[in-house]
Amino acid sequence: MAAAVRVLHESQISPSPWLPSQPPQPLSFLDAIWLPNSVLVERLFFYDFPHPVSHFIDHKLPILIKTLSLTLHHFYPLAGSIRPSADFDDGQFEIAYEEGDSVTLTIAEFTGEDFHNISGYHPRNFENLRLLVPKPKKSSSCGQFPPISIQITLFQNQGLCICFAINHVACDGSGTMGFIRSWATACRSTEPTLHEISRPFLDRSIIIDTHGIQRKMFQHKRVFEEYLKKQDTLPVSDPSLVSATFTLCKDHITQLKERVQAKGEEEGKPLFHISTFVVTCAYVWRCLVKARAYDGDSQQYFVCVVDWRSRMRPPLPRNYFGNCLGGLMVELSTKELVGKNGNELAAMEIGKSIDGLRGRDVGEVLTTAFGRLLENERRKSLSVAGSPKLMVYEVDFGWGRPAKVEISSINETRAISLAESREEEGGVEIGLVLPEEEMNRFGKNFTCGLVDI
Repeated sequence: MAAAVRVLHESQISPSPWLPSQPPQPLSFLDAIWLPNSVLVERLFFYDFPHPVSHFIDHKLPILIKTLSLTLHHFYPLAGSIRPSADFDDGQFEIAYEEGDSVTLTIAEFTGEDFHNISGYHPRNFENLRLLVPKPKKSSSCGQFPPISIQITLFQNQGLCICFAINHVACDGSGTMGFIRSWATACRSTEPTLHEISRPFLDRSIIIDTHGIQRKMFQHKRVFEEYLKKQDTLPVSDPSLVSATFTLCKDHITQLKERVQAKGEEEGKPLFHISTFVVTCAYVWRCLVKARAYDGDSQQYFVCVVDWRSRMRPPLPRNYFGNCLGGLMVELSTKELVGKNGNELAAMEIGKSIDGLRGRDVGEVLTTAFGRLLENERRKSLSVAGSPKLMVYEVDFGWGRPAKVEISSINETRAISLAESREEEGGVEIGLVLPEEEMNRFGKNFTCGLVDI
């Protein structure tokens, strides 16, 4: 039987207690840089739930709705809309909540595939995974679009999946996880109240565009949109696409770090940032480039974002809700990357780039990155979604830790996803979406490479 989803219930959840309209907030330039391609970040949390659908509807759904409404009282921008500001001539957008605004919550039932298969680590049909993602609501005629939509999909007597589709313009991963953790905490409470829900810091005016990034971005808007159209995004309807998750254990990460450090000492190079993130990205980048068998003279690019809250001067509150990300780009030739010491070279270059961000203004960093992005078509690039620091496996709504966490939107951005290992402290999970043959080649490279370290 083909996999399918049947919608059981759809609700519009508004903040509770009643919340009047709030003054709209202009998007900061760190929000606005996500506007041209309006990226949706789709996080899927799978939970074992060996109960009938009726049990969930009768006993769990009322609690989820009540606590979501309470959580939205503090995170009310998510219930609002992203829209052009009244003075649209300057290209400014804002995020606004008006009395009665709401978040769409869809309840659905999945049939045709086993829960433990679709939530596994092995290569799985990506089209089936996409059935768990809420269908995006079309923007209105005046250009408004919702910050978030949520779908809870039930697998009869097996489990459930909660998927959050959040527009990156609204917030980054840290902001997203602040909202999700707050909802989960309220859901576990016996008598949830507003006082138990952590308040986010919502004032976006605290971020100042010191380098005129937003103006430059809108000046180059047409060029940037053309660049995005040329990227090698994989069509969601491609039946050969599979999703898979690979794990680097703590011992492998330690060995990778030791090899990088030894290589640096051998070449007399100064110490630099050697972290779990750095060696993981370097190793996966090399395995992926080898799997794609690019021409040796071609150039490869690694792109990632960095949380800038603690790097701002003065630092932003850790609970700042919005976007606060800088970025970096590393360039190597295919020959360098797949060569004998490609792993160590990639790690050293990524580490040096991260060290090079220290003390710099985020506007300056993004000006450089934006200019490099527009110089050439970065077809052969790898980016990263998520982070082990977000601790996604700590999200417990009252029925235990997630059995699995995925980011399905990496297909749209040709990215890999990173999360902490569910089973071992210090390990890392890496998610990919690739055509099946390419995934098989990547898997062989990933496994064989670990034997050699």
